[in-house]
Amino acid sequence: MKTKIFEYEGLHATVWHQHESGQLYWLSHGIIVIETELAQWAVTPGSVGWFPAHLLHRAWAPGSVKGHCLYLEPSSSVPFPPKAGIYGADAFVLVLLERICRSGHLSSSMDYLDTLLKVLGYEIAQLTELPLQLTLPEDRRARNVANELLKNPGCVLNQTQLAQQWGLSVRNLSRLFTQQTGLSFSQWRQQAKVVSSLQWVLAGLPVSEVASLSGYSNVSAYIEIFRQRFGKTPGQFKAH
Repeated sequence: MKTKIFEYEGLHATVWHQHESGQLYWLSHGIIVIETELAQWAVTPGSVGWFPAHLLHRAWAPGSVKGHCLYLEPSSSVPFPPKAGIYGADAFVLVLLERICRSGHLSSSMDYLDTLLKVLGYEIAQLTELPLQLTLPEDRRARNVANELLKNPGCVLNQTQLAQQWGLSVRNLSRLFTQQTGLSFSQWRQQAKVVSSLQWVLAGLPVSEVASLSGYSNVSAYIEIFRQRFGKTPGQFKAH
């Protein structure tokens, strides 16, 4: 087990890579996005992100971010989830993570650390998984469309224009998104907008500006879509 404290002041990104160990992320400020071949996860303050060993991924932070990463060797005795996920962190889990980090630096006994890690694994299994995952299409052309919308959530191109830009018919684009993400193209685009907006919500921008950057001309509509996705308004999410 090892821990890493990270702090980036601006845009930060990694190349595609994988680790021999599992990774547990938690933040005190900002947002970090973890992307795998099939999905994208957003880790925010108040959550913990778990990513198993050998998972091919890349990470990027759209702005300033501070947090910790705990690297855990695969072990059958530590009951961490078999799949990646983002979980709402309660006060006990956050204190437990702090104790694990401190104990690792103080060279505590391995038995003590193993016990803390086991407790952490059991606690994470009880946490609520948060709706911070966005499934990505596998088809290369549909993935190009998805990447375009994730890079530019305020994109003004309509579905027909996006399909033509990447050599697809509107019908094929709709079919690929439905089959490979479980959402219609319009539903997926709406979810991508609201997930992308988290970076500006957490940066403290006015909600009207966040809505505009996310491609919403109606602030009330943006707030309602955000509430449907996360169970909170943007203001409540930031204050959490």
